[in-house]
Amino acid sequence: MEAKLRKSLIPVLVALMLMMLCCEGLPRAQQTLAEDILLGQRDGYALYALADAPQGEERFFDSDTLYQGELLYVSPGHPLDSQRTHQQARNVRHMVGLYIPAAETVTLSEATIYALCELAEDNPLLSTWITEGMRSPEAQRLLQSQTFESYRATMPLAQAMSRAIADVPDGGCSEHQLAACFDVRLGGEMDWSQSDPLLRTEDGRWLAENAWHYGVIRRYPPDQPEAAGWDSERLHFRYVGKAHAAAMHAAGYCLEKYLQALHRYGALRLDGPQGKPCYILCAQMMKNGAAFVLPDGYEAAPSADNLGYAVCVLTGNQDSAG
Repeated sequence: MEAKLRKSLIPVLVALMLMMLCCEGLPRAQQTLAEDILLGQRDGYALYALADAPQGEERFFDSDTLYQGELLYVSPGHPLDSQRTHQQARNVRHMVGLYIPAAETVTLSEATIYALCELAEDNPLLSTWITEGMRSPEAQRLLQSQTFESYRATMPLAQAMSRAIADVPDGGCSEHQLAACFDVRLGGEMDWSQSDPLLRTEDGRWLAENAWHYGVIRRYPPDQPEAAGWDSERLHFRYVGKAHAAAMHAAGYCLEKYLQALHRYGALRLDGPQGKPCYILCAQMMKNGAAFVLPDGYEAAPSADNLGYAVCVLTGNQDSAG
């Protein structure tokens, strides 16, 4: 009898396991809250998950606009759609000369360049150099091929291929396909007692502490296991805008944890030391874009996240994110 019962339970267990596996790939329903929840606070900013989203008029943003935004998530598991228009970028040297110390080929979005100009006004970072900016998918694949060739000279073919793929993601799978991402090279006196390469120089330590003020985040901090970064990208930064950067700083989130919170709660509020509160809303993408409710007196900065959602920052007349 027990043997028959066990046999009859096997199909049920298999069905349950298949349901669980299928559900892993589906978006989670946003959580309904009875009251606001404090997610974190730091340096004068506090981030809350909201029980009630702000009210106002609905506005629709098309996909082309959303995919020019600054919160896209790109990884080998979530590549950019090759059919989409590349983000708009400008050559840094052509735009601002050497006010920002960048290599001749570095291209970034205008918003990123303006943020770096503001940063450089406060700290010129004289021993720092921006070595890489936006790359095309073709340039990314070429870099992977060159990395493979360098490894092949010293190791077996299969190992060289594995190392090249691990160090350099394929075209469309790297954040360098975004116009807001860049790598830095640090110079000057080095403190080799620091295991984190960013903390070995005075400029690097300043960036670690202050970049968020300008909307710039360190993309793969080594103390954040959720940030599934590349060992070769420890000096990789990206511009996400002041509101997102301040919200992530307040809660101690990397980009992955921040997107998880947005997907889970749907509406966040960032309180800062000045100005109106800033709202950060999340909605599922529809076929051609996404819609958000905009309160009176607020301006919208929308972005797709490349994970099936769109995110919109709402700021008042005074920028609450500094």
